Amino acid sequence: MSGVDYLIWIGPFATTALLIYGLLVYFHHRKLVRDRCRKASSSAVPLFNREAKDSHFKKQFFDWISSVGAWATGDKEQTSEVRSKLIQAGFRHPKGSGIYFGIRALSALCLPLPYLMFSAVNEGFGTGNLVYALALAGTGFYLPQFGLDFMARRRQDRIDKSLPDVLDLFIVCMEAGLALQATINRVADEVRGISTDLFNEFQLTNAELRTGIPREVALRNLGERTGAQNVKALVGLMIQSDKMGTGIAQALRTHASFLRVQRGLQAEEKAAKLPVKILFPMMFFIFPSIFVVVLGPAVIQMSKSAIFN
Repeated sequence: MSGVDYLIWIGPFATTALLIYGLLVYFHHRKLVRDRCRKASSSAVPLFNREAKDSHFKKQFFDWISSVGAWATGDKEQTSEVRSKLIQAGFRHPKGSGIYFGIRALSALCLPLPYLMFSAVNEGFGTGNLVYALALAGTGFYLPQFGLDFMARRRQDRIDKSLPDVLDLFIVCMEAGLALQATINRVADEVRGISTDLFNEFQLTNAELRTGIPREVALRNLGERTGAQNVKALVGLMIQSDKMGTGIAQALRTHASFLRVQRGLQAEEKAAKLPVKILFPMMFFIFPSIFVVVLGPAVIQMSKSAIFN
């Protein structure tokens, strides 16, 4: 066979082999991109806490509670304040304000019912029973508000405790040359095991920045969502440094050292208040036990001697 015959046989084989190789490389790259997108979408945080597979009973219960709270909802200003407080406590359900007012109404109605039923069975109704029932209804109405304030404060305390460590990560990323948005994205991935609250907030801030919201507005939204004064001060510092064109890393380092000093001062303040707080438990619980242990045998001996005499 001549060289032309060899080329006739080798040409189609090489073309087919290269075509198959190109298709394999193409589909391999598509698989890598698809896996990367699936991983990014699974790690993203939704705008409100809702499971992908909510039960039908849970959905119906939330709808019923929100419909009950529709007639108990206050004015728009009060509803806005409640929605802001719910976000600060970590609840981002779209019907959160309706569910909150529904829980308040149901607790005000349901809390006095056992007492009224017990009174009706045993002693009948009276003026005193109605007063106690009204007191229980008021307690049930204001109890969810106290619980919401407590959960918001607990979340803010958790954010304040983890904020200095998060600022150290910010400083490392900024000094490594990353931009602010890339720094927030990187820090959000790193703080997932340190603070879930800050991880969620940074993910939401990244989502706002990707949608085209101005950086100043997105950072101010971060401070409003958390409600923590240290985060608001940090946001103001970052916005001011961005406007003035100064280095953010040095400002963050100074703010982190200030937060650590502030944490130490708060610990010293709590330690100074401890003797006053422990005074009443000692008077009512510890000292009587000591008196019983110390004076008990003497009292027993005196009583025995008095009996024998």
